[in-house]
Amino acid sequence: MSPYRTSRHNSGIIVPYERLPFTFAHYSVACERHPQRNEDSIIVEKRSGMAAVFDGVGGSAAGEIASQTAARATLLDWKRAFYQRHQGFKGRMFLEECSKVDLCELLPQILKEADELVRSEGAQRAGTDDLATTVALAAFCQTPETNGYKMVYAHVGDSRVYLLREQEPLKRLTTDDGLLGRLVENQMVNDEDARRIDQAMHADQLSDAEFSYFRLRGGITQALGGPVPPTIHIDQVSIFPGDRVLLCTDGIHDNLIEDEIEEILRKGPRTSVARLLVEHSILRSRQERYVTVRAKPDDMSAIVITCRF
Repeated sequence: MSPYRTSRHNSGIIVPYERLPFTFAHYSVACERHPQRNEDSIIVEKRSGMAAVFDGVGGSAAGEIASQTAARATLLDWKRAFYQRHQGFKGRMFLEECSKVDLCELLPQILKEADELVRSEGAQRAGTDDLATTVALAAFCQTPETNGYKMVYAHVGDSRVYLLREQEPLKRLTTDDGLLGRLVENQMVNDEDARRIDQAMHADQLSDAEFSYFRLRGGITQALGGPVPPTIHIDQVSIFPGDRVLLCTDGIHDNLIEDEIEEILRKGPRTSVARLLVEHSILRSRQERYVTVRAKPDDMSAIVITCRF
């Protein structure tokens, strides 16, 4: 008899409880300037294969309320969608076959609902309509024909999704809704220059104009709960054993350059790599400006999803 406890869901596939296909590592800390108030929120749904990070913006506690409201709405809608498909299996949801669920349709619907709740419920709780939150969300389904998986990911704002494969460099899957993206869109800089500006460590690596772009790169052009309903970016990619996916707020990628993120993702143990990313980001945030222009105290959140062999 198998040493794993198992459960059978409606498709007839038996999935071991202790041998789920992904390992989820996650870590989140509040900014050292307001240690009692973390304006980031995270979701980790291991068995149903969904994770998300949210980075709230707004004065005082409004950012915290925005991210919490969006995270709660997203989680409830995600669970509701699966409970409807798997009645009688509450609390025992597993990855769907990709042919049985349209994640490209489901995820934008969920985030649109979260956007509306930030505008209504969140604004009422905060006592202001000056609140919003970014989001980066990933959901997984099975592709039996390839013996692998598909990840559908959605984002708004400047929280990011990265993919790392064993024999390939780190790939950023998302493009920030921010100043650098707008400059590329308006053909004021090209993609290569935008990436070089974004990855700068020292001011002398940039021209005066580029340094001003660097300093303003954190300004986002849209978010959940913002002045107008956002455009939700949605895409998908195949995932294979050994792949690692990172979801992170800008407290991580503003402090660390992508070469540093890649090194930590490659070498870090799968259960603690998210904590290592946060710890390295905290160390960078404490450095003096003459050491690096990247140092930025902030809330920091990372989720690292490793596809098992």
